[in-house]
Amino acid sequence: MVGAGGGGGSVPGAGGAGTGSGATAGQGASPPIIDDNGDGRPDCVTGIYPTTQVPRLKAREYDNTIRDLVGLTGLSASNGNAPSSLLATDQDGALSDLGWSSYQTVAGMIAAQVMADATMKAKFIACNAADAGCIDSTITDFGRRAFRRELLPTEVALFQALNNAELTETGTPDEIAELVLYGFLVSPMFLMRTELGQTAGAGAGQLALTPQETASRLSYMLWGSMPDTTLDEAADTGQLATKDQILAQARRMLMDEKARTMVADFHREYLHIQVNSRWDTFVKDEGLFPEFTPDLRAPLTGEVEMFFDQTVFGDGTFQDLLTSTSGFVNAATAPLYGLPATNLGAELSPQDLPGRPGFLTRVGWLSAYSAAFRTSPIVRGAFIVKDVLGIQMDPPPPGAAQTPLPDDPSLDTNRKRVDAQTSGGDCITCHHRYINPHGFVLEAFDTLGRPQTTESDTGAAISTTADVWIDGAARPVAEPVALMTAIANSTDAQYYYAQKWVGYAFDRSPNSQDACLVEALQANIAAGGYRILDLIADMTQAEAFSVRTVETGASP
Repeated sequence: MVGAGGGGGSVPGAGGAGTGSGATAGQGASPPIIDDNGDGRPDCVTGIYPTTQVPRLKAREYDNTIRDLVGLTGLSASNGNAPSSLLATDQDGALSDLGWSSYQTVAGMIAAQVMADATMKAKFIACNAADAGCIDSTITDFGRRAFRRELLPTEVALFQALNNAELTETGTPDEIAELVLYGFLVSPMFLMRTELGQTAGAGAGQLALTPQETASRLSYMLWGSMPDTTLDEAADTGQLATKDQILAQARRMLMDEKARTMVADFHREYLHIQVNSRWDTFVKDEGLFPEFTPDLRAPLTGEVEMFFDQTVFGDGTFQDLLTSTSGFVNAATAPLYGLPATNLGAELSPQDLPGRPGFLTRVGWLSAYSAAFRTSPIVRGAFIVKDVLGIQMDPPPPGAAQTPLPDDPSLDTNRKRVDAQTSGGDCITCHHRYINPHGFVLEAFDTLGRPQTTESDTGAAISTTADVWIDGAARPVAEPVALMTAIANSTDAQYYYAQKWVGYAFDRSPNSQDACLVEALQANIAAGGYRILDLIADMTQAEAFSVRTVETGASP
């Protein structure tokens, strides 16, 4: 068994750990996805997925690395904006001239700001630049951190050449130091997460990562940033040579605040929480829902984010994400749950929410996945089917989204109207088998996420019973608690959650090599008691985490 306590199961030696940011998965001669059994999932194929060994830092990784390297989080020359705000958007492939120019501009801003700030300057240069040997020692010491490995003698010589007689005659020692810092920040060895070790791995065509490359994979996977001093020391003293040593570091790193940021980022992707998404743009009809104000969006989203954080770092499992009734409310959101706002302020406070298991019954998600004047069983159901259960369907036919609700007085519930709306030949299969039933169960909550038993406009009784499609079969479910339990126990939902984590951690789309790892993680989840922290740590135990292969025809 592998993992930090909790549930059983093990991660096999197959599966891929990739190279992280900017991996060119799926390009060139990468192996095809194999799905011989036709279940829509990649079949498990033993092997290491080939990826590029020189991905560029992503924007968030660049910002995090600059923060941890010199302590800078905002550019004073750019109104305090994050350094990456002036860089090109994340993308694979060759760097354009404009993209390269932006790195140079930002590096110049950073270097000047660091040298002007005593605290940040001390993170770069620990001596007086005018003292003999100071620049040389800075090159080797700071270079080890900036390049995430020791500098080669030729690299040391290149940086030392910046401290030449011609420059020292015209520039001050601090200006020379600033030039050295600039040189590091524009170096490909800083901007890229290189994996260039040439030691043969155990398998044919495999190359073992160096200890420093292993440390870099760990830190960018778990923190989205460079290794800390402890991890660097482990790499330099041979303490990252075994799976147990790697696992010990992973467990340590998951207790760091930077890991909480990474976990939050993953779940924002899982829930599609981003700028200009449903979460920060949803509105409600003021006449029908006077309780709603735009100010509600932030605490409703914050509650869901806090729920995921508390669940993961409170030793929770995937099942807890669907079944836990732990929640957070403030004075504005408590009434939406039918709770008193007494003694509550603007801050979100812990609160048990009976009858509200998991994130799909929280006011934030229910409100975001609803229309302005009514619930939306289609939107709610589609999210569950596609983003939780991982059932992928063909896109709707052109114009389907504009199909109006029928204007028929005999259809006295929203459910009946939606059922009739999606009864056309092009819609019925996907909607009536997969999408609508999940949304119909959640008709127990109105568009603001409050409990409802009758329609507000007609007074008709609302039915929440439906045959929901889970794990390849229709299952009768009577109410939301039963639906959440069914999803929590669903092998499809467990598999898709694990697949999402593997894709996020290794920065690539689902593939047959990684499918072996995903299947093992799903089996661990199904066994029960398997903490999400175990799942994250166990991804470092796959054989491919410590070795790499390259695409056919690529230079190793």
